[in-house]
Parts: sequence; C-alpha cells; structure tokens
Amino acid sequence: MGILETKGLGKNFGENNVFRNADIELESGLLTVLGGINGSGKSILVKTISGDILPDSGKVIFEGSPVDLTSIAEARRLGISAIYQEYMLVPDLTVAENILLGSDKFTISRRKMNDQVSRFLEQLGLEFDPSSKVSSFSSDDQVLLEFAVAAFSRPKVLILDDLFSFVRGATRVKLLEMIDSFKKGGVAVLVTTSDPEVMVLGDRLFFMDYSGIKPLPLQTKESDIWKMLGVSPEYSVAPVGGEPLIDIDNLADTGLDLRLKRGEVLCISCDNGVSVREFTRALTRQDPFSENSVAMLREAKNFFERFSSRGHSSEAEKYFSSNVKNTGLVSQIMLKKSRKFTSNRSLKKSFILNKESLVSVKSFLAGLGRAPGFSGLMRDDDTKLSHLRFDACDLFIFIRPLIGLDPVSTRALAEVLQEIADRSKAAVVISDEIMSGRLCTRIMNKCN
Repeated sequence: MGILETKGLGKNFGENNVFRNADIELESGLLTVLGGINGSGKSILVKTISGDILPDSGKVIFEGSPVDLTSIAEARRLGISAIYQEYMLVPDLTVAENILLGSDKFTISRRKMNDQVSRFLEQLGLEFDPSSKVSSFSSDDQVLLEFAVAAFSRPKVLILDDLFSFVRGATRVKLLEMIDSFKKGGVAVLVTTSDPEVMVLGDRLFFMDYSGIKPLPLQTKESDIWKMLGVSPEYSVAPVGGEPLIDIDNLADTGLDLRLKRGEVLCISCDNGVSVREFTRALTRQDPFSENSVAMLREAKNFFERFSSRGHSSEAEKYFSSNVKNTGLVSQIMLKKSRKFTSNRSLKKSFILNKESLVSVKSFLAGLGRAPGFSGLMRDDDTKLSHLRFDACDLFIFIRPLIGLDPVSTRALAEVLQEIADRSKAAVVISDEIMSGRLCTRIMNKCN
C-alpha cells in the first residue's frame, strides 16, 4: 500500500460530472505523473486529495487510514502539500513572509524570518533574497518560489499541479532537480501535466480522461502519448492574402514598425515579459497588469480575494477565473472599417469601436465549442455570446497563448487562427514563448 491512495473518488459540479471512480496510489520516494488533457479533472482531483475541496464520493486513504480533509491547512499538518494552478503567492509580502505565512514560524522579527528562510532556500539551491517582495519576481522565479512555499512544511506527499505548462528552459530543469531531490529524500511526489514530454518522466505513469484514471506501462514513449491524445505535434497556419489593415510606426517606442494585413497571423516575438506588456498595451489599449502584478500577464490574485464572496454568473466563469495562472489571454477588438488604420505609436481609441475584456484562451476556445473538455461548463448563452463576439470582431490579440494548453487545445487554437485568416480577419500573437511562432504566418522579432 502506498502512502496516499484514492478509492472510487468522485466529484460533481451541479450536473457536470468532473470525474468518478478515480483510483490512484502514491508511493514514498517515487515520482508519479498523472497526464491528461485540459478539463479531464486533474486539477479538481488534486484539490480533493490536498484539502481544498471535498469529494462527493469515494475516500482518500493516507498512511493506511481514511481521512476527511476539510482544509489545505489540515492537509499540510498531516504532511500533504500542493502547488495549485491558482496564484497563491502574496505579491505585497516578501519571500520570507510568503514562505512562513500560515506556519508557526511567522514572527514579528524580520531578521529571524529572513535568516531561517535563507538557510532553507540554500538547501533548495535557490538564490532568492528573503527580504525581496514577490511583486518584483519574474514568472519563472515565482514558480520556483511556490515550490519552496509548498516544500517548507517538509511534506510526506508533494503535489505539483500542471506547473510544467508554465516554465521552459533552465527553470524547467531546476524544477526537475528539486523534485528529484525530494524524491530521493523519501517524499512521494505527484505531478499532473498535459505535456507529453513530462508525462513519460515518472516512476509511475497514469493517464486521466473522461472515463477515469488508467495506469500506463513504464515503457510508454512520448509518441505513444501523442497517439492517445489523437493529435499530431505538427501544425501550421497558412496566410490568406488581404488588404492592409494596420500600419503603426515605432510600435510601443521600440523602433519596430507594424504592418498587418487581413488574413495574417503575426507573431511579435519578445525577449521578456516587460516587452510583452508594452506591446499588449499598445495594441489592446488594455493593461492586464496592475502596479501590484508580476510578469504573468494577469493581475496577481490578492491573498484575501481568494476567500472573498464575490459571485460569478456561471460555472464557466467561476472555473476560468480561478485558473488564471496557467493560461494565456486574448482580446477581441472591433475596428472601424472606413479606412486602414495608421498611427505612429499604438492603436487610437477613436479607431476602436468595441473591445472585449481580456479573457483566458481556454475560455475563448470553450466558448467557441473548440475545447470539449470544458463543454459541460458552458451555458448556451455563453456559447452564443462567444460566437457573436467572434463574428463581430476583426482583430484578435493573443498574449502568451500556449501557456497551459494541452496538445488538443493547441491544435484547436491553430484551427481557430486559420479560421481568422480565412475570414479576412487578423490576429497578433504577443509572446516570449519560442513555440508561439509556430501558430503564425509571420514573425516579427523584438530583441534588446
């Protein structure tokens, strides 16, 4: 028997069955990877075994005994710690305050807290200043800091919910190194992911779809995962010739000139989050940041906001608004049709007839019926409104669109972008993700 297992676990949201009869077992000293597409229930399963929500059926067994986990704090006291898709850091607090928040080590002495956290970070191999505010951190560093927050309680079970959708390069390597270190220390580690590259890294492999959870043989290859998903890793968007739509000289004061035609999908390839922010402001006249935010292209969720009673109009809105960390954003804009837009810095208010609020790419795809995993969350009114917006708008700005998308959703996004081009609309992808250029017909590089 493993240190943690689930028996017949099930969860419903209204009439929408998220999962049922979910059986999974975690063993100390092993990395268990649970793969699956977006909407298959991985994140909700994580929350049911880490105290955030209660299951509707089945049971969680920890160290041989059934447990009723009613809170995250209770789960951590037992030894179960999780990193969720939601943004859990408090941007106004320091590194030390975030790590110690909620523990009995939080004191009024900053020096004592900084000293203790400094030693802990050194053990993890993280060179963070304990006195730095989280709001100054890059998105990659925040991911590593969230790992540190979850690891500080010295858990017996450590769960990472889809973090690998959010990091690349050196940060991904560092995250794998820290996971390996905890695994060698006897910790049971569970990683959920929609990335076939990560799915094959575990000591134990499971795959979750709408029928439940099934184990995979250890010899499963990445190519086998692509076959299970039913899509190919190759995709492209073909340009469609059209009339000039936008001419902007010196876009966002970068010295770059934007020339965009109808039927084009242009990638503005950025070198950092600051550039992404400035281009987003220039083209959408919206700022997905606040002074208190970090380079995630979404306003940082305040710690207290998580526990507020602010209502939502639908299950879809509730779901997508609570999963904003691992998702790109999209703005849909209706432009005046009388003439080509010409400017010297950014779109002018007078040229924008209507612009919709920034929404997640996942929500955008679900509203158009292109994300089957989320279809149960969407009301008929949501779907009708999404199609009306898509038909009416002729410029679509995507910001880091690949964050958090599984291969099926990425394929769906490529199909939507092709439809935008075919209908003589235009799209701009603003991103510092290398792979985003594959979704586009042309790339414009911004490098310092």
